[in-house]
Amino acid sequence: MAALKIFAGADALEHIRSNGLSADDIDMVMGASGGPKWISLAAIDRYLISEWFGGRTKPLHLLGTSAGGWRLACYARNNPLAAHARFQDAYMGQQYSAKPSAQEVGAECRHILSEILRPDTDIPGEQEIMNHAVMRYNTLVTRCRGLGASENKVLQGLGMVGAMSSNMLARSAMRPWVERVFFHHPHKPPIDYFPHLPARHVALTADNLAPAVLATGAIPMAISGVHDIPGAPRGTYRDGGITDYQFDLPVLPEKGFVLYPHYFAKAPIGGWFDKKLKWRTSSREYYKRTIIIAPSWEFAATLPGGRIPDLDDFYQYPDYSERRRRWDIAAAECEKLADELQDIHDNQRWAAVAEPLPW
Repeated sequence: MAALKIFAGADALEHIRSNGLSADDIDMVMGASGGPKWISLAAIDRYLISEWFGGRTKPLHLLGTSAGGWRLACYARNNPLAAHARFQDAYMGQQYSAKPSAQEVGAECRHILSEILRPDTDIPGEQEIMNHAVMRYNTLVTRCRGLGASENKVLQGLGMVGAMSSNMLARSAMRPWVERVFFHHPHKPPIDYFPHLPARHVALTADNLAPAVLATGAIPMAISGVHDIPGAPRGTYRDGGITDYQFDLPVLPEKGFVLYPHYFAKAPIGGWFDKKLKWRTSSREYYKRTIIIAPSWEFAATLPGGRIPDLDDFYQYPDYSERRRRWDIAAAECEKLADELQDIHDNQRWAAVAEPLPW
């Protein structure tokens, strides 16, 4: 049984079949939202940052939302393995009261972020990320409008229902409810055009990086929002997954390709509210230069509960010890994914295993 599936868009597949694949072929890494699903990719992250990209000298763009944005912030630390280890330990160590408030969960998220950004030297983590010689960090955040900006759960819930209902008509119909905000590296942004919902561009600085990374993971209703981020319009900022859950964006580097470690071997969806809209999937054209790496469905079925970790685990296993036990087992089993990826690369089996996009 293959633990790993490799999918490639048309241009990427042609390149792989003719030339194989090397780290220098990659121009960008993407990281999707998905809460604890990212645990299935933790070993792959460690392989990429320590082996694949360890000696890289040319710029590598990073684009992530929510937990994907947190993961990729670790890539841009000077000691990425240490930052990633702290992140994983803090994330998997989350403990809450029986009915945690949004403020309680928000406080735990701030702790997780502090572990990602904890200085290894006398240089603050934010400055390390901003000044990294190779990694160029970017994230997407949602600025809520109207009722969705409220911290009152009833009003906020009504705002989210308004956005969700509008999204059923068209993604562009959400404009009265949400604004997509692109916090980008000060160098040339890796993407200029944002379909459906225009993006307000805000350059990252050492002052706004931490609140932007915190905001991209602020799940509506569950986690308190982030207010008035420096350099950005005043307002309430929440999870970037609302607009960009798994990405439906024209990420099309002119020369290189996009590496997308994902947690599902199926078509990505655009925004959070698209999850139940079976007819709405990402554009194949937007993915023509993307390589998706994902656990196979057969492998996922061998993990506790027959699936990769999920946000539902917080509700199904409110007891921390049981949830942590399952997550530890899943994380250990998913080491096989990194081992298989290393074998594919070391033996240049990319052409043999790469498949066309699954949609």
